[in-house]
Amino acid sequence: MMRRISMVAGVALLAAACGSGISTSTDYDPSASFAGYSTYDWIDSEGHVDDITTSRIRQSVDAAMAARGFRKDTRNPDLAISYQVPTRERTSFNTINTGWGGGYGWGGWGMGMGTTTTTQTNWTEGSLILAMFDTGSKNMVWTGTATTDLDENRTPQERQELVDEAVGKLLEGFPPGS
Repeated sequence: MMRRISMVAGVALLAAACGSGISTSTDYDPSASFAGYSTYDWIDSEGHVDDITTSRIRQSVDAAMAARGFRKDTRNPDLAISYQVPTRERTSFNTINTGWGGGYGWGGWGMGMGTTTTTQTNWTEGSLILAMFDTGSKNMVWTGTATTDLDENRTPQERQELVDEAVGKLLEGFPPGS
């Protein structure tokens, strides 16, 4: 049951975000010859999300790779692409103090009064992790992570826009050295 809830939450990564606050990070193997890569294919990813989200991710990456001159080749690809969509629950606390302080005044020492209010905010943070492997050496040559806060109330169109934005930001400088 918890695994299913986790998978549903995983769908939410690309399902929605609060605003456009997607943070990304990428890394690559500097010894890899990206100029020699021209084709790619997908490999099965561990911890798949639902078919709709899978389709969104793959369509978005396919479009981004094509725009960079890469061709999908299921028979003899140069690169194999995999992805994961992990999530985690986050909590923050915000404390606000209001009131007057005590101290010495005209009538002597006085007491202050005030209130303190603490609020707790819970949310889900999700990530899209892409990884690319050289199919000859089987070594990872590139990886990227896009992370954002999730909002499960997004429309299907907003979910696709979020996936497109995350993939666009991840692949902005891909291939390295281009």
